[in-house]
Parts: sequence; structure tokens; C-alpha cells
Amino acid sequence: MQWGRIAPVVALVVVLGGTLTGCDSESRVQPVDGGRGLTSVACAARIELETPAERRDAADLVVDADVTKTDRTVEPQGIYEVYEATVTDVTKGDAVTPGDTIQLISTSGQCETSGEPVEYPEGDPLAAEGTFRLYLSPTEDDDLWELVAPGAAEPRPAG
Repeated sequence: MQWGRIAPVVALVVVLGGTLTGCDSESRVQPVDGGRGLTSVACAARIELETPAERRDAADLVVDADVTKTDRTVEPQGIYEVYEATVTDVTKGDAVTPGDTIQLISTSGQCETSGEPVEYPEGDPLAAEGTFRLYLSPTEDDDLWELVAPGAAEPRPAG
């Protein structure tokens, strides 16, 4: 093959490989407004955090909170439902205090959905609503938090 034919093929392989393997660790949250929300071309590299200690170390904020679903959605790399959490206890961080209400999304392991709702292979841990210990990181949207990794929400007894 000549370089005129090889270079485009190599460029395509590099771009596709980066997209499929997870090339970016930052979320880009864009509001969804009647289907006009932006679709990201990058893939969020999601890390697996197996234990509460690993989740705590990775999180900027750890809270116990009563979680309910809102009617709002956002689109960092797929369409995410937004949840509202009323904080009952803070075990790490100082961004909130008990009684505060925050907005959050339940991180999915799905890389990108081309503007479709994200899927949760093992189920969205917040879908049942209730009281959870949440391991959170901020997003680029100052008013929105996200689970530090897929499944980083532990059900807690109500009370």
C-alpha cells in the first residue's frame, strides 16, 4: 500500500480504538432539551471500585441520603435520569451538610449511547429509590453530582 492509502486507515483505527477503549475520564454534562442536546464523541473511562474503602478513597463526597427520581434528564454521553438526594449524614467532604438537597446521576458502565438513554447491565442502583450511602464526584455542571463509579450506591436502612 502507498502512504496515501495507509495514513487514513491508521488514523481511523486510532480514532475508533480510542473511542471503544475509553479515552477520557471527564464527564461532559449537556442538558437535554427536546432532543437538541449534544452527543459526546468521547468515551468516559470508568473504573471499577469493588469495596466501600476504594469508593470512599475515589470520592470527593460521601453522604447518606434519601433519594428520589426527578423528571429531569442530562446528557454527558447518553441520556441520564437525574435524582434528587436529601442529605441525612456526611461522612466525607464539606460541600454539603445534613438537610441539604443535591442533584445527581447514577453513573452507567455504558460507554456512549449516541443520544439514547443509558443502560445498566446490572440495573440502576438508584431506580428503587430510598436511602443510600452515595460515593460522589462533581460534574462540570456545578449543580450536579455523579456516582464515582457504576453501582457506587449502597442501600441503607431508612431512619
